[in-house]
Amino acid sequence: MPIRDDIPAEIRRAACAFHEAGHIVVGWAQGRFISHAWLKPPYGFSGETCFEPYERAFRRDLAEDRARAEAEIAILYAGHGGEMLYWNEEGLRFYPGAIASHEDDLRQIAGFLAWLGPVDEAATRARCEAAATAILYRPAIRRGHAAIARRLLDQRRIHRDEVERIMAD
Repeated sequence: MPIRDDIPAEIRRAACAFHEAGHIVVGWAQGRFISHAWLKPPYGFSGETCFEPYERAFRRDLAEDRARAEAEIAILYAGHGGEMLYWNEEGLRFYPGAIASHEDDLRQIAGFLAWLGPVDEAATRARCEAAATAILYRPAIRRGHAAIARRLLDQRRIHRDEVERIMAD
């Protein structure tokens, strides 16, 4: 496996764009909309997706909120899934092996799992990751995912209205 720092900058940046686009499209498919997402300066090797806030806090006693928490976990897994689509199709010869691009996502997942607890964490993780993967492989979502990643690569930033236009096509 190549050393991460030996991977060309444009490939690392593209992997990041596909990672953030994964969060965006799985969120969009589940009714969660971004305010914006961006590739962080100076190189765009890391990024951030910011979703519109919920109108009310989560309540553990509501089944719909437990489902919302699982949807959030799926959205968090979608970054890694979206990035893997890139590595598998575009940049495989540079695939860095065990990547650290989703450590923050994993920390957030742990928070949702703690909120849901007690749950079978392995089963919940597997269910949410499978849900994210199923969404990412829908043909329309794949097209939107690639278009959003390209937009992030070109402009380093995307807003909700642009995502809605892309996903409407």
